[in-house]
Amino acid sequence: MGTTSKSFFSFLAGAAAVLAAGAYLSSKNGQKITKTVSDRLRNIKRHTAESLDSDWLNDLSDSANQTAKSFREKIKL
Repeated sequence: MGTTSKSFFSFLAGAAAVLAAGAYLSSKNGQKITKTVSDRLRNIKRHTAESLDSDWLNDLSDSANQTAKSFREKIKL
């Protein structure tokens, strides 16, 4: 089998997979799965944003700044 034939069959297999995925995702079960995945991603994003707004991050930043300042004073920079 030549390279052209393999490429053509790979293209057909890919096109069939895309069509099958599109048909499945447009069905009721596919819509449920799509909604579930999007809800989970939205929750992950929300929880990440909430954890980044916490006070401990600000305290850590202040502590790092103080440490750097005292280090510079000790080595007289």
